[in-house]
Amino acid sequence: MKLFIPGPTQVHPEVLAEMSRPAIGHRTEECADLWREARQGLAWLMQTQSEIIMLTAPASAMMEAALRNFVKERSLHLVNGAFSKRWYEIGAANGTQAEKLEVPMGEAVTAPMLEQLLKSEADAGRCFDIVTVVHNETSTGTVTPIADLATVLKAYPQTLLCVDTVSSMAGAPIPVDEWGIDFCLFGLQKCLALPAGMAIASVSARALERAAEVPHRGWFLDLLKLSAKNVKEQSPTTPSTAHLFALVKQLQRIREEGLENRWQRHVDMARQVQIWATEKGWHMFPAEGFRSTTVSCIARGSGPDFVPALDALKASGILVSNGYGDLKGKTFRIGHMGDHQMSDIDDLLQRFDQALLTAAE
Repeated sequence: MKLFIPGPTQVHPEVLAEMSRPAIGHRTEECADLWREARQGLAWLMQTQSEIIMLTAPASAMMEAALRNFVKERSLHLVNGAFSKRWYEIGAANGTQAEKLEVPMGEAVTAPMLEQLLKSEADAGRCFDIVTVVHNETSTGTVTPIADLATVLKAYPQTLLCVDTVSSMAGAPIPVDEWGIDFCLFGLQKCLALPAGMAIASVSARALERAAEVPHRGWFLDLLKLSAKNVKEQSPTTPSTAHLFALVKQLQRIREEGLENRWQRHVDMARQVQIWATEKGWHMFPAEGFRSTTVSCIARGSGPDFVPALDALKASGILVSNGYGDLKGKTFRIGHMGDHQMSDIDDLLQRFDQALLTAAE
């Protein structure tokens, strides 16, 4: 099956081959060297000098880590889709006071919206420990302007900025330090184009200081414990060495391509999909100016019914995603991320055209 869904995505054969290497001891020098090389490569990718945390777990574990490590009383969650809502639900499940600032799907919380809320809270003598935001909402292909939100938060130094970059890291520019992100998380299986199985996060110095003030951080997700083990280039628990081999290899491949070239390739693929979709009479679901370069979420508009074509493509070995949750049947999503090339997108769109014709007969 060839994957054009919003993750997981295709994995290059060279990267898959790395996962078939013989197992190594996770307390050996060989593993420490892998751990070090992976963390250094990730710091380069994320453009940060913050602590890099790696965990054999899904990215959702890092969402929970933000709540367990940084929140004393209150968290604010910017919600505009399924995964930003998940972070809010994780906050509520951890027993702290989780609140949300929600906008309709396809839109993004803007800096003035955030400023208005934070100011009203400050005027009442209240504050939030963290603000969480999903940079690239996978369920709707909507991008939130992180740099603008970070500018607002400069006036509220007691509030940490926590960002989910699950479906954008390695596919779009995300300068963690320049934007002032305290906690930036993602997984491997989307723009990084690796098999799912590891969660990554950068943690700023002030975020680690906050964690030291929070009791009952748990054990598995304790960022101080994870950070302390980095001194020896180790994990507190047994990591997936297969993923480490693959991660190091993929980071090398990304260096060879060049970050700017990789980002531009994603822009070009997104533009091609958007032109094709509008020619069909469909329209992009996200509002103008908030559209992802890694996931295109397309609404039917005046275009043909796409559901039979999705089924036909699946039967032929090509997987494209229907809409997520309540948007199923109303939208569909094409993942143009990771190691997909323009030639792959051209082939997909030609096959999609044929599937539409077949479905109409």
